Amino acid sequence: MFQETIYYTTPPIILGKHEWVLDVYQTEFYGRCTRHRWRRVGDVQWWKDEEWPTYDSNHGTTGGMPKGLARHFHRHRVAIEQALGISAQTELFCVGAG
Repeated sequence: MFQETIYYTTPPIILGKHEWVLDVYQTEFYGRCTRHRWRRVGDVQWWKDEEWPTYDSNHGTTGGMPKGLARHFHRHRVAIEQALGISAQTELFCVGAG
């Protein structure tokens, strides 16, 4: 078992019969990353996005998860980007760099 650091978690959003949150967390190899977690409304245990029944990492638009998660991301985008260490200046000067 390993311990991970979570830098930010969005407030939950209810989509249908499930609650969803987005975490910004630290990985050993990739640095700070994002992931969704979900649970049935009223449940205690959260599940990883990969455990969502229609999850598909090859689905480029939604990953096989509810489309409403994009709206939730955009509502909390500033806080998510701050937790990831992305600033408006980075976006201005680093787009297309490389």
